[in-house]
Amino acid sequence: MSNNFNYEHLDETVEEGVFSPWQEVDIEICCFTDLGIKVAINDEYIGLVYENQVYGYYEEGQRLKAYIKCVREDGRIDVSLQPSQGRHVYQTTDKILEHLKSRGGRSDFNDKSSPEDIVDTFQISKKVFKQAIGKLYKQRKIKITDQGIELVR
Repeated sequence: MSNNFNYEHLDETVEEGVFSPWQEVDIEICCFTDLGIKVAINDEYIGLVYENQVYGYYEEGQRLKAYIKCVREDGRIDVSLQPSQGRHVYQTTDKILEHLKSRGGRSDFNDKSSPEDIVDTFQISKKVFKQAIGKLYKQRKIKITDQGIELVR
């Protein structure tokens, strides 16, 4: 899908103090570059989601919620498609519990699963997945075995 999104009117830089770190914003995907995904932020600014932080499939013109990662010294805006790590792990624990419930309480996923399989199923990094199952394990909601993870009954 290719759209003719015109982002020439958007500012490439922002003044200090306009955004705070991890502030939620509305974005529209403008285009894909060698660095990652160029996005329009609140129909006012241009930002960038770095390629190594993209864990899903997106299309030009797609609108979604995102988060201001930081405003660099040169005024350019780094954007994240996931909330801050603490909030992201919290949201991921819910996703993993739903995954387990939909499979009768068991899953083949564990901390040895491949990063690619984790991205395909959960749209998150392996690091966040491991943090989330660690949190669920400490809360005694799951047990981790060589075969995968399972709900504690």
